[in-house]
Amino acid sequence: MTTLSVQKMLKALESLQGRNIKVSKAQMEIINHDKGPLWIIAGPGSGKTETLVLRCLKLLLVDYVDPRAIFVTTFTEKASKNLQDRLILYKEYLAKKFAAVRDVDLTQLRVGTLHSLCNDILLEYRFQKYYNRRPMDDMEQLLFIYFHSEIAGPKNRITIQHRKLFKHFYYMFDSKSQKIIKSDNIPNRWARARVAQSLFNRIIEFRLDVNLMKTKGGVWSTLAQEFEKYEKALDNYFRVDFAHMQSKFLEFLNTPLGESFVKGGAKHNDPGIMHVLVDEYQDTNPIQAEIYFKLAQRKPHNLVVVGDDDQALYRFRGGTVESMILFDQMCKKYFNVSPRKISLIENYRSHPKIVAWCNSYINSFEIMRKRGARVTGKKPLIAKSTIKGNWTAVTLLVSDSEKSLATTFAKLIKYFYHKRIVKDYSDCVLLVHSTRETKRWTKAYADALREIGIPIYNPRARKFLEHEEVKLALGALLSVIDEQKEYPQTPKWIIEKCEEWRNFYFNQVSKYKELKKYVMKASQYIHKTKRGKFLDPHLQDIFYHIINHEPFITWCQDSEKALRIGHITSLLEAYTSTPVPGNSAIDFGTLRIDANKDGQINLNWLFRFYNTFVTLLIQEGICDPEEDEIICPKGRVPFMTVHQAKGLEFPIVFVAKINEKTEPSSEHIIEDEMRPFCKTFIQLQNIPVDVRAKGDKIRSIMWHILERNMVYFSY
Repeated sequence: MTTLSVQKMLKALESLQGRNIKVSKAQMEIINHDKGPLWIIAGPGSGKTETLVLRCLKLLLVDYVDPRAIFVTTFTEKASKNLQDRLILYKEYLAKKFAAVRDVDLTQLRVGTLHSLCNDILLEYRFQKYYNRRPMDDMEQLLFIYFHSEIAGPKNRITIQHRKLFKHFYYMFDSKSQKIIKSDNIPNRWARARVAQSLFNRIIEFRLDVNLMKTKGGVWSTLAQEFEKYEKALDNYFRVDFAHMQSKFLEFLNTPLGESFVKGGAKHNDPGIMHVLVDEYQDTNPIQAEIYFKLAQRKPHNLVVVGDDDQALYRFRGGTVESMILFDQMCKKYFNVSPRKISLIENYRSHPKIVAWCNSYINSFEIMRKRGARVTGKKPLIAKSTIKGNWTAVTLLVSDSEKSLATTFAKLIKYFYHKRIVKDYSDCVLLVHSTRETKRWTKAYADALREIGIPIYNPRARKFLEHEEVKLALGALLSVIDEQKEYPQTPKWIIEKCEEWRNFYFNQVSKYKELKKYVMKASQYIHKTKRGKFLDPHLQDIFYHIINHEPFITWCQDSEKALRIGHITSLLEAYTSTPVPGNSAIDFGTLRIDANKDGQINLNWLFRFYNTFVTLLIQEGICDPEEDEIICPKGRVPFMTVHQAKGLEFPIVFVAKINEKTEPSSEHIIEDEMRPFCKTFIQLQNIPVDVRAKGDKIRSIMWHILERNMVYFSY
């Protein structure tokens, strides 16, 4: 049987149709890296994903490492799927040429986001403290805090200590709530729940010492006590949020069973973890970094991290670029060894002028040249793309007013299209901090395009509740559960919105006879049920039946509408799965007929539904989902945030609002405040908040190396 070498593997893959697999010297060094920690500084467009895939293949097919001994994490589900798809494609192709690799089972490879891997492994090993826990996404967690945390409770339960807490952390509230706090009043429950959610998550993600917080006294003691109550509620109702999922996994790793998982053990037939590979390491938070180091504790500490500190974009989600910048120091501290450092600096994606501009741009700021701002000794990017031409690839549009600037922007896109510089309007994109069609953000640009007949694609411009598929679904649901329009103790503004949904449904439903038939049948079932009886269909079941009729079936063939239908379904599921306070066996999706009236949904249930779920939809301005998989439709110019555009490529990129004032965000400030309580070996860097804020702003613009051309706006 012919064995496979790295050279044979790469040579065979070169003939794979549709692939141009050529590796650089640096990439080959990564693929062939023998042992020990490896620190990969991968610039934009440098082929890091391909390199990561080829290293995995080398471990699996050349070195015959047990797939269960390889732990690979990606930042998003989309990136995970992309990596797995490539692995499967390459492995199946190689299996046709080399019989020796056919029996390698890729399904045993531990690959995914860290959250998904933590959940899978904790379930696989039946970790007792994770037993029978329901994982909560961000919305479920918010609803859980709303109902089960005193800090987000009714105003009559808010104490003086709570008020002091709100005043201290006022910078974490939205601008409207900040004004309320300054006037010595209490923000609404949703605002308090959101801030509590952020604070509770950071306590876990930054690995804070809760006992030390108590000792500090004041607002920190109050926060610590509220956090402990929240943790107790999670235990009582068998729930776990994403942050605590990671905490439970780290706790598992420190048990004898976890030691067997990491180091290997015959009792459970564990091969142990021999290789840990982490993508997008620059967006890692302290608890995640600690998990990776714990997984790689087995000598020779095969921890491979891939990332670029200049592309760190997720501080608002708890990511700390310091994990990447200080990786060498962490290896010395935890492993007592220095990592091997390899830089991928050859950019295969962008026009040479863009590469030159980025090198110049990032080094033009004094704060980016200071120690600790970037990875030490970082090398400049080298242009290696096949793009030819000496056109102006980077330019700045300047005007004395935003209206005239927007007009120039629109005319430029029309010029590019008519001169065949771009094949379609969707080849151009406008990147901006917020895509809301308001005067502050994108209204001028949207108006300018529409005035000359160019359609735009901006799914987040309209409020989520204004879309027909959302209004029809909600109108149908209300027509089932509250046909008599009881609206118990419901504010007028909520009733008006609900009536808008109902009217939309009644005006449309004559076109959809099967939907109308189901709504009438479900409503009649409720009417016939005696008082005090529980209903067999769960609220979520009723909603599933609604969207399983036309026009929803047809609408789901449209990517945008399908995402919104999926989003409202997820929101409702988050609400219906939230446990009722005081009864872990019943959730808010459980329907019961009122004790005093036959055929009428319990009035307390309706009160809670209107005043919580519906209020959440209306008051909190639920947005369209930022979905990884959505594809920009042809014939329209997309408006996107940086985070929406990450992973996508466009021939021409416009970046607006670059002259917005840079100020420290709540995330910069909270890092400073929480640093003294950080108990992990991975410490938050002691860099002034204004310096970190400026650095993040510079990185966000640096990230816009996408394809061929960049145009920046200023006025």
